[in-house]
Amino acid sequence: MLIAIDGYNFLKQSPDLRRLEQIELQKARQGLIERLARYKQVKGHSITVVFDGEQERHLAGQRQRLRGIDVIFSKPGEKADDVLKRLSAEKRGGITVVTSDREVALFSEKKGAITIPVSDFAEKMEMAQFYALKGSEKETIHPDRSIAPTKKGPAHRLSKSQRKAAAAAKRL
Repeated sequence: MLIAIDGYNFLKQSPDLRRLEQIELQKARQGLIERLARYKQVKGHSITVVFDGEQERHLAGQRQRLRGIDVIFSKPGEKADDVLKRLSAEKRGGITVVTSDREVALFSEKKGAITIPVSDFAEKMEMAQFYALKGSEKETIHPDRSIAPTKKGPAHRLSKSQRKAAAAAKRL
């Protein structure tokens, strides 16, 4: 599974990375790449981070591979959003786009990609790291707790796209 991340969107959504960004943008980007590298080590997914090349003109249009993470800087005159849209159009259902940008998310979903808000993905990254430190992949089920839901009434089935998104989120 390929995970494409809106880099600066992630930096703005994360409180500690946002503080780093105010001090030095390069350190904030490195902090994000370090977190993603740890997540990749635990989960093994292919990860691509896309940054706006306009912010750093000397990096515009470059592609790098840092700690197993593909880092793309958009070309001059192009936004990271455009790169994410192009990736989701090329990969179709084989990509998960992590962004809180509504326009990019809607476009990606129309092309068949799964989209996840940055805050949800950050939580998934923390949980993966926690379970890796704990020594298990998933939360253990306690025999004294019931698995069945407690509410009664008619079952409400999620739509197909919501079920597909939930299944993709479980794989993260």
